Amino acid sequence: MRVGLVSPYSYTYLGGVGRHVESLAEELLARGHEVRLLAPYDPPGRRARWCHGGAAPQERPAPDYLVSLGRSAGIPANGSVSNLALTPGAVSRLSRELRFGGYDVIHVHEPNAPVAGWYAAEASRVPLVGTFHAYSSSPVLNTGVASLLGARRLYDKLRVRIAVSEAARWTAERFYGGRYRIVPNGVDLQAALPGPKPASNELRLLYVGRADERKGLPVLLRAFEALRGAGVAARLTVAGATAEAVAPFLLDAEGVEVAGLVSEEEKWRLLHTADVLCAPALGAESFGMVLTEAFASGTTVVASDIAGYRDVVRDRVDGLLVPPGAPAELGEALHDLALDPARRARMGVAARERAERFAWPTVADEVVTAYEDALSLPEPSSAYQRAAVRTVL
Repeated sequence: MRVGLVSPYSYTYLGGVGRHVESLAEELLARGHEVRLLAPYDPPGRRARWCHGGAAPQERPAPDYLVSLGRSAGIPANGSVSNLALTPGAVSRLSRELRFGGYDVIHVHEPNAPVAGWYAAEASRVPLVGTFHAYSSSPVLNTGVASLLGARRLYDKLRVRIAVSEAARWTAERFYGGRYRIVPNGVDLQAALPGPKPASNELRLLYVGRADERKGLPVLLRAFEALRGAGVAARLTVAGATAEAVAPFLLDAEGVEVAGLVSEEEKWRLLHTADVLCAPALGAESFGMVLTEAFASGTTVVASDIAGYRDVVRDRVDGLLVPPGAPAELGEALHDLALDPARRARMGVAARERAERFAWPTVADEVVTAYEDALSLPEPSSAYQRAAVRTVL
């Protein structure tokens, strides 16, 4: 098949959706499909930093399969920042590609993200598949999009709707209607380092993510301070955030190592050497890709008991779920694991087995099946049916 993957998010301001779409493109290419990734691309420079609140893009060369939709801008959304292409030029480039790209199927990621997702759903004349990645409980934003901007009408053009988790499906069904199949985010099992974890006399904790309150880093730091105060020899590595960003949350830096913005190779090394990955997010998480990466590394997870994470972690099997925003409960869970290395080892084995569900070959099989199902549905046979698809609310 010739597949057009539409991502509204910048290729050089990489987030969870961007990583998923890029890995999907490479998996499909390896299977012999023709793939183009239609996404914004921000080259390094002053203009990119100005459009993203001072944040610099990653210096990533554009692959041959990338069709740039131009530059993006950082827009606060759902407790985070979305790096979206919002210019008329992005629409023009996307329109030209949809008209002349010769695609068999268009796969839109985040159809509810402006403007690439909206426009691709509106303008595509070939079978459409849509993947919904986000979890949100905000009726103002979602209902506003659905009712005022005609999102329900657009999504009725999707022949197959995918959600990456039960949390994402709940959001989409509640605000947009329709039926969704679950196809989770994938993980590259081959990227995980082989062999047993290196021995250590300390409990090695790892946090991977931004230094902000929504991700729960302050909660983890308070729990870690209590853990060391209880006499547990432990070390916490914070990856994905700079020392300057972490500093305002630190009351006691003893035992805390800030690794900064790490490469993919370094991230996998840290996951391999860690005893426990801590994911203390407060909410608004639809999946948690770092959880499956920890599983692939055979690393036990202690995560917040929130929608999205519950779809990945099996409590007391491959990880522990604790109440969000509760440093005392988080500290107690870490303390229990620190005193029971055999339990950590059993959970690590279960985690590696659990990772098989999210392996890219399995996930890609399910995506290709969605494409085949979309292609197998008959085209509207009359002008009335075509108009109904385009105008139904």
